[in-house]
Parts: sequence; structure tokens; C-alpha cells
Amino acid sequence: MEFRNLTPFDVMCFSALDKQDVEHPVIVMKVGYRLEPIEGCTGRLRAAVIDDEPIPLCKADSYHADPGSSSILEESDLAPFKPRCDIIVAGHSYAPAGQPATSWEAGIRVTSTRPKQLIPEPLPPKRAPDVYLTADELQAHQARILEVRQHNRQQLTPRVLLDKTLRFTGPRKFQHNFFGWHLTDPELATRVPLRWEHAFGGASQFANPEYGHNPDASEFLLNEVCFSNPLGCGWLEHRHEKLHYEQTGEKLASLPAPQVEHLDEPIERLIRTRHPLGPLDAPAMAEVARDYGYRPAGFGVVARAWAPRLTRAGTYDQHWEDNHWPGLPQDFEFGYWNGAPDDQQVTFPAPDSHLTLFNLTPPSLSQDGRCEIMLPGHRPFVLMRMTNGVMLPLPMLTDTLRIDTDAMTLSMTHRISLSSSLDIRVLEARFETDPNAPIVRRAPSRSREHV
Repeated sequence: MEFRNLTPFDVMCFSALDKQDVEHPVIVMKVGYRLEPIEGCTGRLRAAVIDDEPIPLCKADSYHADPGSSSILEESDLAPFKPRCDIIVAGHSYAPAGQPATSWEAGIRVTSTRPKQLIPEPLPPKRAPDVYLTADELQAHQARILEVRQHNRQQLTPRVLLDKTLRFTGPRKFQHNFFGWHLTDPELATRVPLRWEHAFGGASQFANPEYGHNPDASEFLLNEVCFSNPLGCGWLEHRHEKLHYEQTGEKLASLPAPQVEHLDEPIERLIRTRHPLGPLDAPAMAEVARDYGYRPAGFGVVARAWAPRLTRAGTYDQHWEDNHWPGLPQDFEFGYWNGAPDDQQVTFPAPDSHLTLFNLTPPSLSQDGRCEIMLPGHRPFVLMRMTNGVMLPLPMLTDTLRIDTDAMTLSMTHRISLSSSLDIRVLEARFETDPNAPIVRRAPSRSREHV
């Protein structure tokens, strides 16, 4: 099969395995847009396609700082299939009007604005020149028209795909005194980074000073992390304070507290957890994480090894090694490839969906903190030229929508997985910018010259 990229964007065709270990082609395309202010319309942004220097596909995870010890900035686009669309927001949350505040709310709303409309069926034809429709037939047809109109009116109401709001605060701490740990009031701030380091989570890690000198010494005296977010704050393993005192001779007196929280789950206390001894599998880790009392809050990518995402990777035991290696385990869920928080995974959006950002863009670009973005309705698709001469166009699904409010860009990753049984001669990646145009046009017919 020959593959052609007939677009100005970065497109890749690669092979992937399904659960039956059958290889099949996957096509992925990345389209970037600049978010530009519309003159005279404060709070409204235009999505202008970037085709001069197209945004490249992300072929490996990138991080804000050191890999593994900082949040993922962008996850690899080379996933074989995503059953839902990831909505990701990177950048900062901003205090209202850019004025210092101790706390504020920020969020994103995505609505589908181009629903499929039904068209009423035409009147049944007359049975004979002098035989007209009966009153019952006319009544039934009118009832059908009313039904279609009602359906279309309902469809015209924007369908909410995502509506998520989080609370942000200025810097605050957990401080220890005679009465125990208490949370301080937040300081003033004008913005907070959208990174998991500022959400609930954390790690309790102490290196063993004997390691490397004593052959029997382990590398760590304590090495436990919050299973749902090892990068955050507000979480400790119960042995942490004792080891801190033994190592430093001082009691632990202050710890940073989360600056991002769910509206219905305000952070009020330091979580000190007693993890079970011994290794845990992914389902056990997820169960422990559910009992923490708090969930990490954020808009960014959840790492693959965190709970509960890791549970979707399946079971890699002796049965898998004996029967399915190197393929996927039978309990693998393709939702594992979705990297957004569960409440930011939505049904595949329409090409011209509507985005609303609230306190997530610089105040100068917003109207009372609100920014509206209408997607342009561009349609990526692949055209299959079969060996028998048939041409089949297939739309690609948008399964990753990433907004960067620092760079003021929006990127959309489109993907399609095809069956390996299709007898394809040539596969073409294409892109239609007109929302109302047919994606395949017939060539103009040439009139024959009569001799």
C-alpha cells in the first residue's frame, strides 16, 4: 500500500496490533491553530490555521522539567486508538482581571454546535392522476413534519461535551504546632501554573546513607509515593515524619499545600497514609488511592503509571507471557491511551465545536475572564483508492484537543484505524477547509467532439 500526505500538516501512517495480534494501519494527523484576538470583540478568539510552519506530531512524551520528576507537558501522539477525545489545557490559571487574589475559579466548557439535521420526507406521490391523498395520509405526513421540526429544535440546542471548573488559590502551607497540622490561609497571587505539582499528591522518599557502603543496605529507607499523583503536595506516608526527625534531628514543621482543588472536595487537612507492605498490582494501587480522601485536580495529562489510568493497561502475568507476549493482554482497555483526566475525556467533538475558557487566558484577552473560541469546522479525512478502482473517503476522528494558554495555540490530533483486510492500493491524507463542501468532488466531465 502506498501512502500519500496531500496536506501541509504533519501526518504519519504506522502499524499497530489489535488484541488478536493482527497488524493494521493507523493514520494520525496534527493540525495547529494560533488563537488570535478578533478586533473589536474582546473575549473572542479566532483559530487561525498554522500551515507555514506546521506543529509537528509529538513522537515522545515531553515534560516541563526532568522526565519522571515533573508533569507531562505533552504526551506522544503515536497511540493506536483512543475511544474518546482528550481535552487538555496547559498554561496558567489567572486571577480575575489580573488583580491579586487569595482564591478564584477557572474552567473550560466544550459544546457541540453542528448537529445533524433531519430533512422531512416528501409527500407520497399520487397513486393516479385523479386520486389524491386521503385525510389520514395528509395528517400522518404533517405529524411527521412536526416530529422532525421538534427534533431539529432540540438538536440546535448546544450539546455540552465538557463543563469543568476547579478552584485555585495562592500559595499556602500545612504547618505543625502543639495542636497538630493545620492549613494556613492562602497568600495573594495573580496566576497558578496548570501543573500536577500544585495539586493533591506527593512522595515520601528518604535515601539510605549506608547505600553503596554497606552491601546489605537498600537504596532507600523509605520510598513511597501517592499512587494518583506522585508529583503533588499534601500527602505523606505515615513513616515520613519519624524518618525526617531521625535524619535531620528536627521535627517536620511546614509543608506546601495544594493550590488546585475540586469544587466539591476542598483541601482541608494533610493526608498521612499507611500503605500496605509489599508490592501492589495496579487494581490494588487504585483501591488504595480511592481511600486517600482527596483526588488530584488539574487539566493536564495524567501519567501512564498513575492510578487509575494504569489499571487499564491490563495484566502482564505468567499467563500473558506464555500465551500473548509480546502482544496485548486480553484485559487491556484501549482507554489506557486516553491521557486526560477521566472527566476531560469526551465523545468525539464536531469539527466546529465551541470552546469557552474561564480565567485560563491572560486577562487582557478575556471579557470578565471569559474567552470564546469557535473551531473552524475543518475536516481531515483519508481517501482510500482500492485496487478495484473504487474510491472511499473516510473522516478522521479528533481524539486529542490541546490548548496552550501560554503560547496561545490550539492543536488537534486526528486519527483513524483501518482494517488490515482492506485491499487498498493508495491511501491519501487530505484536509477540507470548507465546512459545507463535499470532501470528494467529481472531476468535470469532458464533452465529446462529434466527428
